Amino acid sequence: MANRAAHQLLGCAVGLGVGLSDTQKGSIVSNPIVAGGVGALMGRLPDMLEPSLNNPHHRQFFHSITVLGAITYGVKKAYDWHPCDDFERLVRGLALVGGSAYLSHLAVDALTKRSLPMIGKL
Repeated sequence: MANRAAHQLLGCAVGLGVGLSDTQKGSIVSNPIVAGGVGALMGRLPDMLEPSLNNPHHRQFFHSITVLGAITYGVKKAYDWHPCDDFERLVRGLALVGGSAYLSHLAVDALTKRSLPMIGKL
C-alpha cells in the first residue's frame, strides 16, 4: 500500500509530466517547480481530506469511483479548453496538473486489496 511519501512522489512526477507536456504553453504550470509542487500537494489531497488515522476503512467519498469519474471528466474538459487570457490559462493548467495528480492517488489506491468504494460516505 502506498504511503504519504509515495503518493507525494507520484503526484510530483505526474504534475511534472503533465505540466511539461501540455501543448498550450504560457501557463505558470509549465514551470517544473510549480508543476511538481502542485502535483505533490494534489497527490496527497485525498488522504488530507480523509486521513486514515490507523483506520483501514478510511476511504470514503473522496477516495471513491464517483470522484474518480468526476475528476477524469473535469481533466478532459480542461484539456479540451482553449483559454483566452492569462488567468484562464492558469486555471486550465492547475486543473490539468492538480486533477491528474489527484487521479494518480486514486489509481494507486484502486490497485490495493481494499480498492475504492463506489460512492462512500461524505
